[in-house]
Amino acid sequence: MIKLPRNLQQIHIFQENGAWYVANLQMGEVIQIDALIADILALCGTNDNTRVLKKLEDKYTEGEILKGLETLGSDVEALLFEPEERPTLPTKTTKSKLRIFVPHGFMRYKETISPIIEVSIYNLLASLAKHADVFVEVDKNSAAMKYREQLIALGIQFISDLFESNTDARMLASNRFITEDCDGILALSPHPHEELNYFRYNTIPVISRTYSDRNLYEATINKVLSHHSLQRNFDSVCLDTPWIQEELEAFTGSRFNGLNTIPNGVDTHVYVPQDSQHAREAVASIVGEESILDAPFVGFINGFQPQNSIGMIEELAGLHKHVVFIVLDPILAHQKYQHHHNVFYIDLQKPEDTVALPWIYSACEFIIFPTAIGTPFSMVLEALACGVPALALTSTSLPEDLGDCVKSVPITRDTTTGKFVIPTDAVSEQIDALLRASKERATLSMKARKVACNYSWDRTAQEIIELFTSLNKKRTPSAVPNYPDVAFSSYYDKAQNVIRSGAMQLEGLFKHSVEEGLAQTLLAEHTPEEVRVVLQYILKDVEKADSVLSTLIPYSKDRKYVDSYSTN
Repeated sequence: MIKLPRNLQQIHIFQENGAWYVANLQMGEVIQIDALIADILALCGTNDNTRVLKKLEDKYTEGEILKGLETLGSDVEALLFEPEERPTLPTKTTKSKLRIFVPHGFMRYKETISPIIEVSIYNLLASLAKHADVFVEVDKNSAAMKYREQLIALGIQFISDLFESNTDARMLASNRFITEDCDGILALSPHPHEELNYFRYNTIPVISRTYSDRNLYEATINKVLSHHSLQRNFDSVCLDTPWIQEELEAFTGSRFNGLNTIPNGVDTHVYVPQDSQHAREAVASIVGEESILDAPFVGFINGFQPQNSIGMIEELAGLHKHVVFIVLDPILAHQKYQHHHNVFYIDLQKPEDTVALPWIYSACEFIIFPTAIGTPFSMVLEALACGVPALALTSTSLPEDLGDCVKSVPITRDTTTGKFVIPTDAVSEQIDALLRASKERATLSMKARKVACNYSWDRTAQEIIELFTSLNKKRTPSAVPNYPDVAFSSYYDKAQNVIRSGAMQLEGLFKHSVEEGLAQTLLAEHTPEEVRVVLQYILKDVEKADSVLSTLIPYSKDRKYVDSYSTN
């Protein structure tokens, strides 16, 4: 039996006088085939055997499809298919490393992630490559190609390099690698739906990495919701920030079992305390205002959405006119939101801009940050590594080890509007208290550096490898389950600030209502009239049931559905 996917030679499939033929245009040979073989050939370039069985199950029996695959594995294989290319993988030693596959989605959405997250992904891959064999998938136009030599120097390998360098082989390389040689899939894309297929069509553990980032608020919530719904007992949604799970559970009112939090690391050789006066001069140069040098600086890592942060920052600026607030906020900085002479917004637009961060942090007497989805924990750790104490606005609990160097003010969330209720007076009192207590700040500074040194990138990489190892122990090697192409999950409706339920067609990544998704799933095994009965029972409405079905299959006025699922 032939094993798909496979690359086809230059062939042409055509029908004449009711019969099917395939011509090899290079060899000048033509053979007659049947409709089943024609259908398989149309799918074999990008689908494995299981997917072909799934896609053709409505037209043919499983036995017929398997017989067709056997036919293609016989004498006609050499006529139709390119010689199978096999990768030359490094030979596993007695003490073998895990082989981790990283899809290219993290590079496709570089424009939507902040430089902080981009640098974090790079550091994570570099650290993983020290402890595991990391294979990155890159499409031909991926931005990763710009960093090819740099990534290779770190020990990261490109899937396409395992095959001969033709375009079709590169397209199929990752599919072959996942099914045969991989120990785990690390899904790094910020897009909430792009990597859902990896949970469906293989039996390899998937770790889905999510980010607390100002630009990704809605995407992060939806990635957790959708990936958590599809994860199997040997998969994991892995959060990069400790407060994402608690914040999400408070917001949705639901428990999320099976999530893991593995924080990003911090490079304590890069993020070190800088000379305070030199750092202040550097910040004054960045914002273009030398007159601020006589005032104390307070930093603010803004993870709040604009509706929460603008009023609070304005109020604090009015209460503390002698203080300069340095706000790290990509959205407000881009909008040039500047209503107070003592508030300055800084945006880091490129990864190389992050070299200024040690100076920005070191210029501040302390930083303020909220425990909100949108505040990167890695930025908090960077500030602590620079010896800068912190004041946290906490809607969730803080990691226990931060208690020695972080003061806190509790905040609450209005469940109707989604806005945080921030006790500005209490925050103002803490600002005054910290500015007055220079000795306490010095003590907190030493503790802050000590805490940050516990979060290394090596530790992050090792924890991810340990998680892959434990997930592999939970799985049992078996055939790929015959899952439907429809996935059900909750999703965040940002416009209404509510969590809704929905379904998704994985092939095209477009949304359905739950009823449409359920109907499409049932149609794979039941007649349209059976599905109509189920929908009527659930919806308690004949017209609604008919409306749902009419979006999926043709419908006639006498309530008879064209059974397109049972005809060829």
